Amino acid sequence: MSVALIQQAVDAYEDPLIGENLPASTLQGVLSAYPVVWLQFLRHLGCIYCKGLVIDIRDFLARWTDRAPFLVFVHPNTLEEGRRFFEVHYPGAAHIADPALRLYRLFGVRRASFLSEVHPRNLLRWLTLLKRGFTNEKPTADPWVLHATFLFREGNLIWSYYARRLSDVPTWRRLL
Repeated sequence: MSVALIQQAVDAYEDPLIGENLPASTLQGVLSAYPVVWLQFLRHLGCIYCKGLVIDIRDFLARWTDRAPFLVFVHPNTLEEGRRFFEVHYPGAAHIADPALRLYRLFGVRRASFLSEVHPRNLLRWLTLLKRGFTNEKPTADPWVLHATFLFREGNLIWSYYARRLSDVPTWRRLL
């Protein structure tokens, strides 16, 4: 999806957000509240890849030396499921519950396919995450959505990354 199309959709989106620790109640308000905002779309919160991704982002931002972006997670689960998840994995994190997947569609977040599920890199990442102590749980939200990353500066989209497989992770160092 093009940057221009996403920006137009963001500017037109007026539905109130359902979430916690957000600086505003609208999408445009959230994306404009800080100089740089990192919007991170997640898979369902029981997913082993999702858990690993959240911890990796948390650890990455802890090492950020100055001017870290304001991070907002978007997940396909309910607000209560999100609350329980983030209490364990990233206390205090800002998150938006989007069980209807409206924001996922707005941003063109990809969906997994059978071929993307059985990719060898997924198995390698899964084994790594198991060794780190993560588990996979039964999905309580759409198990087919993938994750995606969007970086906004002063409310304008400046960088995006769309996962192609369950195990895809962008090179976070590019954001420094």
